[in-house]
Amino acid sequence: MFGWINDCTECLVLTKFGEETWQQIKEKAGCEVEDGGFLRYKYYPDSDTVQLVVAASEVLGIEVDDVLFAFGDYFIDYVQENGYSNVLKCLGSNLRDWLSNLNSLHDHLQASYPKGFVAPVFWSEDDEASSKCAILVHYYSHRGSLLVPLVVGIIKKVARVYFDIEIEMDQLQLQDENEAKHTSWRITTVDPLKTAILRGEKIRTSAEKRRGHETFDGEETISTSTSTASQNRYLNAFRTGGNVASDLRAEEFVKRHFYNASCELYHALTLEQYIYLSKYWKVNENEEEKFCYEVWSLQDDDPSTWASLEDLPSKLLPEMITKNKYFGGMVPKTGKYPPGEDGKPQSVPPLISVVNGITGKSKNLVVKKDESLSLEDGIYNHPDMEGAGVKEFPPGWQQRIVAGEVEIQCDVWNEETDDSYHSFSLEDLKTASTKQLYDLVPMSPDPIKIVLQCQEAVEVDEEWEDI
Repeated sequence: MFGWINDCTECLVLTKFGEETWQQIKEKAGCEVEDGGFLRYKYYPDSDTVQLVVAASEVLGIEVDDVLFAFGDYFIDYVQENGYSNVLKCLGSNLRDWLSNLNSLHDHLQASYPKGFVAPVFWSEDDEASSKCAILVHYYSHRGSLLVPLVVGIIKKVARVYFDIEIEMDQLQLQDENEAKHTSWRITTVDPLKTAILRGEKIRTSAEKRRGHETFDGEETISTSTSTASQNRYLNAFRTGGNVASDLRAEEFVKRHFYNASCELYHALTLEQYIYLSKYWKVNENEEEKFCYEVWSLQDDDPSTWASLEDLPSKLLPEMITKNKYFGGMVPKTGKYPPGEDGKPQSVPPLISVVNGITGKSKNLVVKKDESLSLEDGIYNHPDMEGAGVKEFPPGWQQRIVAGEVEIQCDVWNEETDDSYHSFSLEDLKTASTKQLYDLVPMSPDPIKIVLQCQEAVEVDEEWEDI
């Protein structure tokens, strides 16, 4: 299996039971992977995952099926936290369609993963023979029934999180048992009034059924059969590179490059460069009008199928960064920016370019993003500012500053609008932090420009009162 399940297992145990329990499970399973070391896009033998599950069962004192069910329940939280929440929300307006459209997502992921990814197959239908407006859900996996409890946990969690319903799953058959080719369940809602969310139809009273009404309270009925058109629409969107698919694929490509130790982009980007590359690959094609996932096939045994440092967008190339001081002046390099304890790339804030609006003198500063570091100490009184003469004004202006006729003002400049995002007085610099400055300006590869201006002083009547 790919490392998603193993990594999810580690996250679940650490979250619910703590570090000591996870170490006990690893030891019992004979797992030698470092803490936080499971790579989601690396293929691990099924036996490794099974050993972790069995070890968790023994350490926690619960059945293996209960462990798998808990993993399935937690897996939805896990994938949401890893950026898939919006995608999952788009798969259907009711549980039946959601499960059928899940195959579209798997088709798309199969194109992005290394070879060896074989997705399970789901399909669903209305149970016409049921008096409870049930649906039938079918599941096939090349692993047989190994992960069936996990699937049950996932489906129940999806119903609860995305459709606000509690469901009951009655297993009708189990793959490979009595020659069954797949596993099937009959699914009903605990609350009969929420059947519409289960299968996409409104409930009619007995009287309405006798009258043969086609609409209820002036509203149109919702489709009562599996929407082939809807499924085809989702499938086509994912296969042809619709916005959701294109975005998701680009994100997957950046992740896989950054965490693949045999790739030139392995730990080669700062967090800001990582985000920029993801956004760039989402919307930009190469000279042959192909997206990143159409250019590189990402085969583990063939380095030529992966992007290299030379394939990065122009703003990420060394000569452009050196010339324009993009991305804090940090040049991409293999292994240079290993992730922090949270597993994310290192954040390197952009340079601060302080410019004297009258003399034109300027200085680029490296300033850390810190809630406790004031703009006065971090920027205005930065040691490099004194030697560069950026705070020095011509004699005429200096006399007016001393006389109180004008005041020094620091404008955080927006180059696109040729206006300021925000203006700070020297007094403001004492209380505002460098973190607030970085949060104020939209993320960009360019340095943040601060212009020192002289602003006419405003006289305030002592009798004025703040309201």
